[in-house]
Amino acid sequence: MKRIRIDPEAYEEGACFSLTLTTTGRRRFFVDEAAVILCLEALKESAASYLALVYAYCFMPDHLHLLVSARPGFSLVAFVRHFKQLTAYRFRRLASHRGEELWQRRFYDHALRSEEQIESVATYIWENPVRAGLAEDFARYPFSGSFVWDWDELSGSKDPDLRGFSVLVR
Repeated sequence: MKRIRIDPEAYEEGACFSLTLTTTGRRRFFVDEAAVILCLEALKESAASYLALVYAYCFMPDHLHLLVSARPGFSLVAFVRHFKQLTAYRFRRLASHRGEELWQRRFYDHALRSEEQIESVATYIWENPVRAGLAEDFARYPFSGSFVWDWDELSGSKDPDLRGFSVLVR
């Protein structure tokens, strides 16, 4: 699945990584709300199983951005493998995507160099839909959030009607 570019121990030492997981053939699967909800639920399960901290996520139409760290002793590569396997299995069973492959085999990672970068990288991830013309304000894009920080506080909005859809509990 992942060709290791850096010391394999870095994936198990609690370092924070910016990850990009791309759909097979860059297909625009994440314009389908059901696909995003399915993947978000699996992301929560995988994060809980691997004690991963998901600082930021953003589902773009054909890829997923994550800012995540695994607790020391837990493998970030194993976390990603679990998440991709879980979502691929469930995705193939969605009526609208029966039998389709969800993910490209590999994923891109970038190890953050210091704790100070976490907030700026998270903001960069959340602003992707704005740069792509999918939203005027990152707080109004419904397919992004955090499992670590209070999204209402970060986005400046406590009104769920401003978020797009309220199923995604952050």
